[in-house]
Amino acid sequence: MKKYITAAFVVLLFAGIFVNNATGTPAKKKKKAAAASVDSTAGAGATADTAKQQPAPVTTTTAENPPVLTSNGDNPTPDTSRFDANNLVADTTVLRMDDFTLDNEKPTDGFYNISTLRGAKPFAFPTQKVDNIKKYKRIWRQIDLTDSVNRIFAVPGNTLMAEIMNAIKTGKIIAYKDEEFTKQLTYEKAIGAFRDTGIANDIDSNGETVGTHQIVGEFNPDSVTKFEIKEDIYFDKVRGRVITEIISFGPVKKYKNSAGVYLFDQHPFYLYFKQCRKLFAAREVTDLQRDLSNVSYDDMFISRNFHSRIVKEASPSGLSIKDKFKTEEEQIRESNRIEQEIKNFKKGLFRF
Repeated sequence: MKKYITAAFVVLLFAGIFVNNATGTPAKKKKKAAAASVDSTAGAGATADTAKQQPAPVTTTTAENPPVLTSNGDNPTPDTSRFDANNLVADTTVLRMDDFTLDNEKPTDGFYNISTLRGAKPFAFPTQKVDNIKKYKRIWRQIDLTDSVNRIFAVPGNTLMAEIMNAIKTGKIIAYKDEEFTKQLTYEKAIGAFRDTGIANDIDSNGETVGTHQIVGEFNPDSVTKFEIKEDIYFDKVRGRVITEIISFGPVKKYKNSAGVYLFDQHPFYLYFKQCRKLFAAREVTDLQRDLSNVSYDDMFISRNFHSRIVKEASPSGLSIKDKFKTEEEQIRESNRIEQEIKNFKKGLFRF
């Protein structure tokens, strides 16, 4: 009998637990929720009563000031009734575009226009003794400035010819009338050789010719398209090498008749190359396409970084290739023959 009673008690206990889980909230939790609901209802009523006791916000409007919201109570709004509406202007001091000082730094037009060779001096050539020379040859070459390789010497506005004329004018170098450097020329004589002269008619008020007068053109350095150099080629037995030394340097002017037809070349003046080296060494050459920078005109001539053509070799007759051969083809063939002769001479020196 006791067994049956115990079993019935266990069944009733499990049944009570199942009923509590099914209802969801225990009895104690239901009581707490009910208490919280009562408190919130009371709070809402208190808030409503407080709102009834608070005075409504007052909006004040004047002629000078805009509407301002004010209130009286525990949380008053700041009083802005003293704000002046006439001072509602933006601060423009930070917007001024001219509020800066002048930059007094010296202008420079790019990196490559800043010369790094100012004051540079050419290196000295070794002293040469006549007894050490085994073979000797003198030739003349022309450098055509219209050649793409030689255009570095004739950059418009910055030509080598303009540098030369300015140096002659300031007395830095001397112009000579002959290749033997026996007669000096003044700047006026040197530049006068480039100026073309012509004859113009004098017209009176009736449109009739009453005479003529001579007119002299202005010199343009860009008009010089050729340079001629005279150089000596010899073998130095002491140093064991072939030396090519430039002796003279000068511009070439194309002489044309009144119809503009080219006749022959003129040499306005000659320069002593060793004297020109100080001028050339301080002038920088920049050619980015040929990867040339921080290089002087002196370096270009000493390293023979130019294209040229032989126009004359020393001979008893003293004639140039153009005087000996009339056609262009024959002149080029003779120039190449002399060039090849020089190359063969250099190779034959070290042939065992």
